[in-house]
Amino acid sequence: MNSEVPLIFPFFVIMSFKPITLTVYLIFTGVLLILEAIKERLRDRNTRPIKIILLLVAFASGYEVLWNFFAWFTAWQREGGVLDAIANTTHEYPILPANFNFATKIIFLIFALSLYGSLFLGKLERSKPTTH
Repeated sequence: MNSEVPLIFPFFVIMSFKPITLTVYLIFTGVLLILEAIKERLRDRNTRPIKIILLLVAFASGYEVLWNFFAWFTAWQREGGVLDAIANTTHEYPILPANFNFATKIIFLIFALSLYGSLFLGKLERSKPTTH
């Protein structure tokens, strides 16, 4: 990915700001705003199964983020140079190039959203009024 977003103050101190970065930030913020908006509707529902699924997704995507970082830095150690220059690399499937910059941001977005969603639903469960 070679395109970059022109930077304005105070973002001009960032060396490179790719469109995927802005997209990830906007998606994360949008999902948080939606969850906050429907908080009262979710409070009345049984969200425990969704919380379990979100924790499973957080575990799997967290593993993938760690794997991507290790693979990225291993390639960097082998090849040297700037990390963005080796971001596009190949693996055992030569048809599918792996862009570590793009893939890691998307997978980290999934990790962060699933972890936040799980914590959000847990907080809703604890705030439910108890009936005796």
